[in-house]
Amino acid sequence: MKIRQILIIIAGLLCITFLSNIKAQTANIFTGEFSSEGDVTAPGLMTLELSQQGSKLEGIGYYMSNKDDNTSGTLSVNGYVKDKKGYIRFRDQRGNVVADGSIIFKNSSTVYFIQTTKSPIVPNAAYLYPVNEESPTEKKVVTSRSYTGKYSNEGDTTAKGILSFEITQSGSKIEGIANYSTKDEQLDTGMLSVNGYVKDGIAYIRFRDQNGASIADGTLSSAGSNTVFKQTTSTSDLPKQAILYR
Repeated sequence: MKIRQILIIIAGLLCITFLSNIKAQTANIFTGEFSSEGDVTAPGLMTLELSQQGSKLEGIGYYMSNKDDNTSGTLSVNGYVKDKKGYIRFRDQRGNVVADGSIIFKNSSTVYFIQTTKSPIVPNAAYLYPVNEESPTEKKVVTSRSYTGKYSNEGDTTAKGILSFEITQSGSKIEGIANYSTKDEQLDTGMLSVNGYVKDGIAYIRFRDQNGASIADGTLSSAGSNTVFKQTTSTSDLPKQAILYR
């Protein structure tokens, strides 16, 4: 009877160890969508959408530098995982190799990317955070609506100033101009250029002044017939949020 109890205990311990190992391995699977959005020290915005099956990695990537309006466009990503480290290669839409790199988990969810080549197409390094599909809610809404048009928050009596846009969307590319002026006449940004891209119904945009200097980043998303602007940086030159009407 004692031997049987000992065997049951040993079997239970082995089962717990096996499940713990499986859980640890699952935590390091690179499947998911990751972005450097929110990292104010990042040299630009990088996103990776990856799928891991066994040791095989594939997906897509995108990078937009803070220094200029050039973007990588959509890049294909392929590679493999060995010893909990991913080795990936980026190719452009013509199939040309543009960069190589590696990814590791810095904790249970944050991915750290390091470029192993010397390409300006992707950053030398980046911290990438998981994109939560549940929040914010608007990220779940995929719409084919174009952002082309003129927008303004004029008429919002609670707003501290008037934010206006004139935007053209071509495919996933966003271009246009914007202006923000406060009602107390203490601030007028003058004409700002707007550039960015649309992914999953969300427009990711960057504002530049007339000297070409980047002053802020933000997003545009649909809210019924209206458009919601949210600033993702921390400048006082633009409002944190605004409801825009056509």
